[in-house]
Parts: sequence; structure tokens; C-alpha cells
Amino acid sequence: MDNNYDVVIKSHPKDYFKLDLVIESLHYLNPQPENIYVLTPDGFYPKNTSYESKIISITDNQVSPFIDREKLTHRPKWNWVNLVTLFQSFTKNDLYLDVQADNFFVKEINLFNSDGKPRIFQSTMNGVNNDGHRQYFNFSEKVFGIPKVSKGYSYIIEFLLYDRKKIQKLIDQYSSIDEVLQVCYDNVNSESYPADQEIYGNLLEKYFPNNYEFVPNFSIAYHGDFYVPQRETLENFILTHKNRGNVTACSYHTYRT
Repeated sequence: MDNNYDVVIKSHPKDYFKLDLVIESLHYLNPQPENIYVLTPDGFYPKNTSYESKIISITDNQVSPFIDREKLTHRPKWNWVNLVTLFQSFTKNDLYLDVQADNFFVKEINLFNSDGKPRIFQSTMNGVNNDGHRQYFNFSEKVFGIPKVSKGYSYIIEFLLYDRKKIQKLIDQYSSIDEVLQVCYDNVNSESYPADQEIYGNLLEKYFPNNYEFVPNFSIAYHGDFYVPQRETLENFILTHKNRGNVTACSYHTYRT
């Protein structure tokens, strides 16, 4: 299997000051990405990284296919981001690693196993997600026929390696991507909305289990705050988890927008 891939980082302005650290942490990825797409509302370009030759800055308005936020009646920003993850066509490679804008790798991670199979990581940290967050699966079952295949773990972590060729199975249920998106719009409400990682992980588990290595109990250190941390606080957070050596990545969420 061709293991050329791109990285996609989608960021709200509140996380811009984290992006250079997120991008620098990509040096722990094995193999390295070909391109790094940074998607922001205004085309923000993270400076002072060692990846300047690979960074491609794009705006929300440049996303293809066009996904209409105005038609998303519940949490439009969040649900738009989830649909972009699944259906974007702007990356050069079919394989793309979607990385959260507040995730920092602190230890080397192999994205493919010795047989060349992509590795898909599972988490057991959230009990609701482990059992199957009902709103997520109200959506995925109705729109794509994708249930939660197994309970006890979730595919919701801070990054995931997608394959556009596998996602095509979701699209092929419909006559066009426009029809897919219209059905998505019609099924987004307070009781039904997408979780990109759960949709994709369960798609693989249901239809392509032999093409992947599923890695259980993947551990990430999480922290969240309603206030933007000082740069020194953020750097110390990353360094602490790097020195402890017991996780592969850590995440510092800033909830206030």
C-alpha cells in the first residue's frame, strides 16, 4: 500500500498561537507527511516552524466540495468541521492524517505496521463514547448505515489517518456528493449529528477489518481550560508529558471562543 499521506490541521483563531508547536511535534510521525494543510477562516500561516516548505495555508472558503454552514441548523461550526474531515478533496494524497489544532505529539509514533497496514487507534478514556454516544450514531446509522460495531472503546482521539478511497463507500450509497451533503443537512439536529472519527473508524471495522491494524487502549493526556494559557504554561505542559514518557500525545483544549 502506498503510504504517502498529508496532514490536515483545522484551526479556530483561538488556537493559532498553538499551531507552530502542533506542527513542530509532527517530527515524531513515522513516516513524515508530504504536505501539511492548515485550514483556517482567514488563511493564517504558522511561522517559525521547520516545515515551511510543506505548509499549505487555505481558507474555509477554499474547501472543496462546498459544504454550506447555513444549512446546518445545530452547532454549524462544529458539524461543518466534521463534514469537511470526511469529504474534503483538497489534499494531494488520498491518505490524510487529520490532527486537532491543540494536539502535540511527544513520542515517536508509527502510522503503519511492519506489513504496511495503516494503524487505527482506539481510546477507552470516555465512557459515553465507549458505549456509543447516541447522537453520533443516530446520525451515522440514518445517513450511512454505520452502527457502533463494538462497545468498550471509541475512535475519538486527537488524530486519525483517513483514506479517501475508503470514504468513497459512504458516498457511493448516493447519486452524488451533493445528495450526500443534503441528507447530512437534513439529519443534523440536537439529537443527531456527525462524529467524523466514529463514522470512519466504524466504517473500517465493519467493511475493511483486514486492511488495518486496530490499536487498543491508546493513551493521550488531556487538559482543558476556559482561558487561553500563557505560552510558557503550554510549553511546560508539553515538556512535562514528553519527560514522563507514558503517552504518545497530549492535548490542551481551550474551550472559550
